[in-house]
Amino acid sequence: MNGKVLSYSAGSTSLDPYKFRVINDQQPSGKMQRLAMVFPELASFFGDPSQSLVIDAYPAALGGMESMTRVITYLHPPTCVRALRLAAAEKRRVVFIGQPLAGADLLLHAMETEMQWPTEILWATGGYPMPTSLQQCVKDWLADRGCELSVLKAYGVAELDHTLLASMEQDIELQPIYQLIDERLQLDQSMNATTMRFNGQVVANPDRIQKTGMGYHIQGDPSRYNHGVLRWLEQWQPSDWKRCTGYFAERDGEVILQRRLVRSVAVPGVVNRMSFEAMASLPRGTKCQPVCHFEFMADHGMSWLEKPKWNLQLFTQLAEERNRSAVSAAA
Repeated sequence: MNGKVLSYSAGSTSLDPYKFRVINDQQPSGKMQRLAMVFPELASFFGDPSQSLVIDAYPAALGGMESMTRVITYLHPPTCVRALRLAAAEKRRVVFIGQPLAGADLLLHAMETEMQWPTEILWATGGYPMPTSLQQCVKDWLADRGCELSVLKAYGVAELDHTLLASMEQDIELQPIYQLIDERLQLDQSMNATTMRFNGQVVANPDRIQKTGMGYHIQGDPSRYNHGVLRWLEQWQPSDWKRCTGYFAERDGEVILQRRLVRSVAVPGVVNRMSFEAMASLPRGTKCQPVCHFEFMADHGMSWLEKPKWNLQLFTQLAEERNRSAVSAAA
């Protein structure tokens, strides 16, 4: 292991000391070139490394970008702001690497400053599902600042590699359609596959990767992601995402949300509550209360290095209602 960079997944609960990836242990994978081949619209970001700047806000070390200039932010908002200003000053496109909630928070902090923005940002995100409502909000907010946003949703496995599959489009049900990026990955084509094969090694996988006519659908580990919660997040409005981080918990039958720290959420005269659309789509009779950023952390725990717990039991009702509706429609 001497001279190697070992990367543990920040989103994992495993304490096994040997559950790590070795960064750049093999020959360059050509992953960026493969992405540009599968998604031609990415050629401008990865074709000429001198024209892009990678702003890395990911909670684990990533490889495969050996030829690109990178700024490591360590999830520090002022460092991210300086990197964005550098890209604008050098007239470079930005490849912004960050998980959905942490990445959105960094960008919102940057929006609080008076600065010139890069003209193009590719947000490469992963780790857990990106709500389409959040993606559209950030896209609109950046467009107001003259910055065009594209989003690449990447799927990897902590101990194997990042960006094994990736998506830039979704179906009519807002599910991302993934394409195979890393040809070392082989997938069991059965509908209930719980394993995958990587470089000939069989690996357990709690997610469900299903083949479709256009690519792959990925259903996240049900112990982490409740369909009802994910459907509720799609009803969040721009005001909800500006006010709350997307981390929440359940307490005595009530949903407790974490408020943001950015200045724009403290608007005099505005009632501290969610939008009508978000409140109306809650399970019947459920109350919802945003609380102070640090109060939430003290009571429920929270770190940008941790994945959100989007599996509240309160939302099981929504998933059951959706299943009943699907059965009725099929009948």
